[in-house]
Amino acid sequence: MFVYYLDEQGLLRYEMIQAQQEGKDISGIDENLQGEAALLAIDEIQKRPTVPGYKYDEPNDLEEIRKRRPKERWQGKKAIDKKELADRIYGAWLGRAAGCWLGKPWEGYGFVHGWKGIRPFLEELNEYPLNRYIDLDLDDKFLDKHGIFPELKGYRYDQFDGMPEDDDMNYPVIGLVVLERHGRNFTSIDVANVWMDYLPVLRTCTAERVAYRNWLNGIGPNESGFYRNPYREFIGAQIRADFWGYINPGDPETAAEYAYRDAATTHTKNGIYGEMFIAAALAVALVSDSVDEVIAAGLGEIPENCRLAEAIRDIVKRARSENDFENTLDYIITTYNYYDPVHTINNALIVVAALIYGKKDYSKTVGIAVMGGWDADCNGATAGSIAGAMVGAKAIPEHWLKPMNDILNTGVQGYNRVKLSDLAKKTLDLVRE
Repeated sequence: MFVYYLDEQGLLRYEMIQAQQEGKDISGIDENLQGEAALLAIDEIQKRPTVPGYKYDEPNDLEEIRKRRPKERWQGKKAIDKKELADRIYGAWLGRAAGCWLGKPWEGYGFVHGWKGIRPFLEELNEYPLNRYIDLDLDDKFLDKHGIFPELKGYRYDQFDGMPEDDDMNYPVIGLVVLERHGRNFTSIDVANVWMDYLPVLRTCTAERVAYRNWLNGIGPNESGFYRNPYREFIGAQIRADFWGYINPGDPETAAEYAYRDAATTHTKNGIYGEMFIAAALAVALVSDSVDEVIAAGLGEIPENCRLAEAIRDIVKRARSENDFENTLDYIITTYNYYDPVHTINNALIVVAALIYGKKDYSKTVGIAVMGGWDADCNGATAGSIAGAMVGAKAIPEHWLKPMNDILNTGVQGYNRVKLSDLAKKTLDLVRE
C-alpha cells in the first residue's frame, strides 16, 4: 500500500539503526514512540553530532568527497573501437536484465533465508552452482521443505513476454530519460522532476519513496535524501548507477559525478558512494579486460576512509587469498550481517566477490551474485551489468537471452515496452565522442 515504508514508528526504528552506524549517540530515544512523536524523535536524532573518535570520514558534498579519494586512481585508456563499444554497451544492458531476472524470484527469499537457504535448494536440484534460470514449477512438498514463498510456486520464465518489470531495470531507463530531456548538465532537481513525470510513486521503495514524499511536500534535493529518511544508505541509489557508467566509457570520474547528482536526491554518505562506486566501475568495465582495474576504478572515486571502501578492500584482500568463493560468501554473510538485507554496503560486497570469483565468466558471475542472497535481484543485475560490459553481448550465452527476446517491460511512462537493443543504441548515441 502507499504508506508502506512510511510508517512513523518503523521510520524511527530504522533511523535509530542508521544513526548508530553513522556514529551517533541515540541514548534517551524511545523506539516505541508513534505518530508525530516518532517523527519529532527522528528530527532530534538527525540533529545529533557524530560521537568523538568515530573512525570514518564520510562527507555528502561532491567536492569534499573528491578531496578524500585515494591518491592512486585509475589512469587507463579512455578510447575503444566504436563497434566493440556498441557490443559492450548492449552486453551491459542485456547482462543487467538477465542478472536481474535470475535473481528476481529469489529477492524476498534472499532476505529471509539468504545464502544458507539458496544453496541447499540448488544442491538438491543438482543445479549448484547456479548458472541458469530455474523454473519453480516443482513439487509442492519440495518447495515447502525449502521455504519457497507460495506466490513463487509455479514460476516459469516462459510465462512472460520479455523481461518483466523490475525497479532494477526502471532506473537505467530513467537515467536515459534524464539525459535525453536535460543533457549532461542535468541537476539533482532535474532528476527529481523526471521521476515525478515518468515514474509512479508505487514503483519506488524505501529511500526513494521517502524522498518522493519529501518532494511532494516541498522538500527538494538534496535535503530530500536526509529529511526523515532512515533508508538513506539502502541499496536504491546503487542500483541506479549503471546508465551513468554506460555513457562515460573510460571516464570513471565523470560517471561518478553523474551518479552523485542522481544519488544525492535520495541518499547520503555510503548510499551515495555505492552509486558512485558502481558507475565508475562500469565506466571502466566498458574499456577494460581486468576485474581488478574495474574494482580499483570504483574505489578511486569514493572516500578512502568510508565504511564502503573499507569493506570492499576487506573482501578484495580475502578473495586474493581464498580460492573458494563459498568461504568468502560465508565470511560476508557472517561479518556484515548487522546491515539490513537491502543496505548498500553488504550487498556491494556480494557484487565484488561475484566479479572476482566470476573471472569474466558471465554465467558464473551472476550465479554467485544471486546465490549470495540478501537483495538477490539487485546484486544479480549489478554484477550482470558489469560482467556484460566486460565481455559484450556476443559472449553472453544464449540461454540467458532467449526468454527475454530482446524485450524489456518497465514502469517508466513512454517506455513501458521497449527493445533492449534500442536502449543500447540510444545509449551509444549519448556517448561523448
